[in-house]
Amino acid sequence: MRHRRQDPSLVSLFAGAGGLDLGLENAGFTTVVANELEAHACETLRANQLLPSLGPNEFEAWFAEQANQRCYDGAPKSLVELRRRISAGRRHSYLRNARIIQCDIRKLGANDICSAAEIRRAELFMLAGGPPCQPFSRAGKRESVEVADGRLFLEFVRLVNELKPRWFLFENVKGLLLTRTDVVSGSCPSCNETRTVTFDERECHLQGEDCKPRCHVCGKGLTALRASNERGGSLDIIVQEFERTGYSCAWRVLNAADFGAPQIRERLFLVGSRDNERFSWPQPTHGETGSGDASQLSLFTGAHKLPPWRTMIDCLWPKKRHNVFGRLDPDKAVLWVKNVVRPHDEPVTWTLRRAAPTIGAHQAAKLAIAPKGVPEAQLRRQQWHVLGKRQGDTPPVPVVHEYLSDEELLRLQTFPENWYLFGTRMQRAFQIGNAVPPMLAQAVGEEILRASGIAHSGQRAARHA
Repeated sequence: MRHRRQDPSLVSLFAGAGGLDLGLENAGFTTVVANELEAHACETLRANQLLPSLGPNEFEAWFAEQANQRCYDGAPKSLVELRRRISAGRRHSYLRNARIIQCDIRKLGANDICSAAEIRRAELFMLAGGPPCQPFSRAGKRESVEVADGRLFLEFVRLVNELKPRWFLFENVKGLLLTRTDVVSGSCPSCNETRTVTFDERECHLQGEDCKPRCHVCGKGLTALRASNERGGSLDIIVQEFERTGYSCAWRVLNAADFGAPQIRERLFLVGSRDNERFSWPQPTHGETGSGDASQLSLFTGAHKLPPWRTMIDCLWPKKRHNVFGRLDPDKAVLWVKNVVRPHDEPVTWTLRRAAPTIGAHQAAKLAIAPKGVPEAQLRRQQWHVLGKRQGDTPPVPVVHEYLSDEELLRLQTFPENWYLFGTRMQRAFQIGNAVPPMLAQAVGEEILRASGIAHSGQRAARHA
């Protein structure tokens, strides 16, 4: 067998750079299959599987191949930093037992997974993943489950229904709660209840076709079908599709900063239990403080004293020294999102004495440290569009800055600092920005194991203090 039977087995979908897998493996799971469509993300996963097994000469040969990538042309400094970062700690064991399957989830069957993982249906401990979240994101168009990517959750539901894992973990953006979506329901004359129809029946009704939905409880036909446009309707639809497969479900929005990540990042988690096991959500290990230097403050929650959210200055530059700018003055230096236009009430700079803003896929490659701050004239250029003007109407204002490195972005996302990322700078930034912070995934995974009566092995990675 590829993994020990006593280990809680994990199959991950939409694996990306592996953030969910890393966190769940830290909690005590063993990834047996990781599915991802994007070739560069699969190369990231495969490389991190390979690196711990390479001897010194093998590593040098491997690194020489990476140095030939076009993205490193004319960037010797980046190569020096990359070599230093990944050669210093190649002893991790993440994804050691995983088969990486690169394919469209719509072409991935339960038999493919069982064959790759060498398990039978219903033997899998957990299926986890986060379908593409752009259709539901506040930063996007807030589209609903009707768009093509928004329908990929149905493939997740299909595999849950076919594999019948003990648990599933579905992760997505908070925007699911904000999206307005048409929810179709009807009356059951037998149960005297109003029931929501299935996703396929909903589509049939919305397209004006003759469909005859039935009550999922008693099987009687529903009457008086009607559609109501509801805030959070996308989440309601997703939850009910999972519940129809026989799983008891619970969902909650969790903030990565509450669990030790130096980043304010809210993600929605939906947990499903096949055997109706009682699940409790993880309790925060850190708390938000007010203004001022967070390193000097604490938060009392009930009888518990929580340390404050971790700050950028403490996480990225604990000695306040930047590798380019030397010693930083946190009263002047800021994190700046370059070339992004926002409304006047949404900032484009942040003090380093706070947790980072959400490191999203599109934003990650544009984040920079500005050691002397950003001139007011440049800030106005980036927020002019609310007045009917554009950033390009005036010339840019010079700003001393340096983009955040892969290592700095990985730290903010709580990845191991030696995690290798394959691809161009934009592809690497997207992989980091799309990932679940491993520290947050670990907190949820620990509670799932606790609900299953399984104690962690003691070999997980320790959380940051």
